[in-house]
Amino acid sequence: MASVVAFAASSFTEIVPLKASMVTKTWQSLLLDVDQKVGVVPELGSTSVGVKRFGPELERRTKCARQFERFFEANFALATCDKTAEPAAKRLTIPLLLIDGKARGPACKTYASLTSPATMALVEQNDDDDNPCCWSVLMLIVNPTERSEDVIVAAERTMLQQLCALAKLSSGSVRVLDKAQETLAGDAETLGLSATPKEDLEDSDSDPVTVWYRCEL
Repeated sequence: MASVVAFAASSFTEIVPLKASMVTKTWQSLLLDVDQKVGVVPELGSTSVGVKRFGPELERRTKCARQFERFFEANFALATCDKTAEPAAKRLTIPLLLIDGKARGPACKTYASLTSPATMALVEQNDDDDNPCCWSVLMLIVNPTERSEDVIVAAERTMLQQLCALAKLSSGSVRVLDKAQETLAGDAETLGLSATPKEDLEDSDSDPVTVWYRCEL
C-alpha cells in the first residue's frame, strides 16, 4: 500500500480552485481552433496537426471545449465561495454543481496529474446513501496542446488510476459522470468504465437521466 501512496504523491496533487480556474483559463485560449486542429498526421511528423471539420473526433473535441468552460466556471465559483464567511453553505448554491438532484459543491476538490500532458479533474468526495465512500468525477480535462490521441488516452487513464488508488485507501470507489465520460478520448475498456444507469426512469421523458460510469482500474 505504501508504494501506491508514493506513486500517487509523486505525480498527483490537490490544487485550490482559484489556481485550477487560472490554469483552465490559459488552456481555454489554446482551444480557439478546435474545429480544425485535430490529431497528428504521421506522414508529416510527430508535431504536425491534421485538419478535420467533421466526424466523431470533432464532436468530442467540441464537447471538450464546453467542458473547459464548465471546469473554469465551477472552480471559479468554488474559489469565490471559499472567500466567504460560510464557504460550505455558499457552495451549496452553485447552479453548475447541482447534479443529479444534489448539490455537489460542498464536497468538491480539484486534482491535478503532473505527468505530461497535465490533466485536471473536479471530484466530489462524499458518502452517498447508495454509494458509500464514493468519489464522483464530475469533470476531467487534459492540456489541449497535446494532439496525439494515444497520449491523451494515456493521460486520462493515469488520472483515473490515481483517483482509484487514493479512493481505495478509504475503501472507496470511483465513478464518472456521463457529461465527463463523453469528452474522454479513451474507450470504456481502456479506462475501466462500465455504465450504471438509474433504475428509476419514470421521469425520463421530462428530465434527462443521469448516467454514472463505474471506474475500476
